[in-house]
Amino acid sequence: MSDASGGIGTRIAEVRRFANLSQVQLAEQLGISKPGLANYERGVRVPPASLVVDLCAAHKIDPAWLLTGRGSMLEKDLDELHSMAVEVAWKYLARGGDDVQQDHLVKLSGALFQYLMLHDQLDDDMTTAMGKLVA
Repeated sequence: MSDASGGIGTRIAEVRRFANLSQVQLAEQLGISKPGLANYERGVRVPPASLVVDLCAAHKIDPAWLLTGRGSMLEKDLDELHSMAVEVAWKYLARGGDDVQQDHLVKLSGALFQYLMLHDQLDDDMTTAMGKLVA
């Protein structure tokens, strides 16, 4: 019952390495034994839900990623993503020097926010394409 296929144990080890912690340090942080953590990382045992919650909270890890491997490892800060979307939308709409219409700002920032939620990044081409659609 090894975790070589990239299951939750592999992702727990990835979080530990990302946080630059040893197994001993992470085990202490989570209140478990080092051999227990090693068993989770190797896929010998499945971690309890409480450990998943504690690990995600301590390291701002997206629980969906930890459980499934899908998406981004780091939890998304929705306020930060929203602020970024509004800022990019404002800059895009104000680039011509005209007054920015509030409904255009709301539409474009909403579209950019949704895109950021799915893709974790935003490039100029995508901003331009969305701006043409909603403004």
